[in-house]
Parts: sequence; structure tokens; C-alpha cells
Amino acid sequence: MLASSLEQHINSVYQYHCLDPVNFILLFQPVQFGNTSRPGSPPTGGEHGHGSPFTMGDESISKTEFDQAFTSNGFDAPPTAYYNAFISPRVKNLAGITSKRELAMFLANVIHETGGLKYLEEINGHESCKKGKYRDVWGSNPAEPNKNKCYHGRGPIQLTYPQNYHDASLAIFKDAATLIDNPERVLTDKQTGWETAAWYWGSRVGNQPGVKEGQFGSSINAINGAEECRGQNQDKAAKRKEYYEKIYKVWGIEGPIDLSGC
Repeated sequence: MLASSLEQHINSVYQYHCLDPVNFILLFQPVQFGNTSRPGSPPTGGEHGHGSPFTMGDESISKTEFDQAFTSNGFDAPPTAYYNAFISPRVKNLAGITSKRELAMFLANVIHETGGLKYLEEINGHESCKKGKYRDVWGSNPAEPNKNKCYHGRGPIQLTYPQNYHDASLAIFKDAATLIDNPERVLTDKQTGWETAAWYWGSRVGNQPGVKEGQFGSSINAINGAEECRGQNQDKAAKRKEYYEKIYKVWGIEGPIDLSGC
């Protein structure tokens, strides 16, 4: 569980914003999910051809099912490149997703954060930085932000704050400078954008109590619990749950839906 003294910083990282649309054509390498290795570990396993379903144990998710996650929630089906990007080997390993149910959780939160993968950068993010937002660091290895850079929300899950850019950079690139000195890469480099979303899930969300057990509310609590579970934005938590329920049903996942944890 995240330290209570840091909860506001970390949980506020992914508060939902109205965002500016950007061109986000994903060009990743395809592969399968289901690996439980630590975020940032080297990719393993073979690659699939474009549009091939990927597997998690005995489960598989096709491009059709990927599209259904979006269309069942009222959004357009993403281009095939989005699916091929999502099933890249590095995304798989960074996210550490182990079940179709957890994958539904992940996509429901991505859909909420980006308006169905439509908005990939926080609106007025640079203005927020000028006002002193997104400066906080924490932990035993605190980031050293570049004073000329802004660490507002970018990417499929809206990576925010210099500490998250720092820690994601260490996991993905084995050095902090890559994203600390070039945080724009999360937006402009398509693979980096999706990998940071996977890293955040694997290191900040999927490893929290209740998530692997299927408690969707626990994923909300890990992402933005201070605002959406206990604060003034509980309507946003309800919207995340709505997205998840529709994906759960359209995919035909067995068993009752568990929305507890938030």
C-alpha cells in the first residue's frame, strides 16, 4: 500500500482531465500478455503477426474484443495500430497483467483517462506547471526535475509528476535522464507512451491489495483514491466502474463483477 503521507501526490497523478486531442498513431511491436515478471524486466516470448489475438494462459483477446472494450462504452474502435501496440512484448512485461479480468480493469481506466484513446495530453498542462503544479518528488530515490521541463499528464494513462517520469524512465530505459530531460517523449514516441502506462499499472496499481483478486475499486483507489474514492470526485469513480462493467459483460468474463475497494 502506498504511504499515507504520499497518497495525495500519487493518487492525484491520474485525476481525469479535459484534454487536447493529439495525433497518436501507435507503431509498436505485437506480442502477448500474461507475464508476471517485475516491471522493466526484459521482454520474453515470440511475436504475433499484426491483428493476431494474444493470450494470457488459456485466455485470448482478439482485435475484435479489443475494439469492443471501446465501442461498448460509446467510443470509436481504435485503428489496428492501437491493438498491435497494446500487445507489444515490453508492454506485456511492464504491466504484469495476469488475467482477462485484470486486462479489462486496465483498459477501463485507460478509456477513462483518455476519452477512449482520443486525448493523450492534458489540456493546459504547461499552464498548470507555470502555476507550480507537478513539482513533487518522493521516496528514497527522489527525482531531480529539469527546471525547464513540465511533467503534466501525457500518454494512455496520463503520466504525471517528475517522480513518476523518473521512476518510469529507470524501469524502461535503465536511466532517469531519458524522461526527466525529455518528458515529451511520452507523447511524441508512441511506444514510450504505451510503455509508461504499462509501467504505471505494473508498479503502482496491479501490485496493490485487491487488484489481482478482481476488485476493480482497488484499481481506482490506487490511481486516484484521494479524489475519487474519498474526495469530491466520486462521480468519476462511478464512470470508471461503468466502463469496466461494460467491458466485463461484452467479453463474457465468468463470475460476478466485483467493484469493491473504492
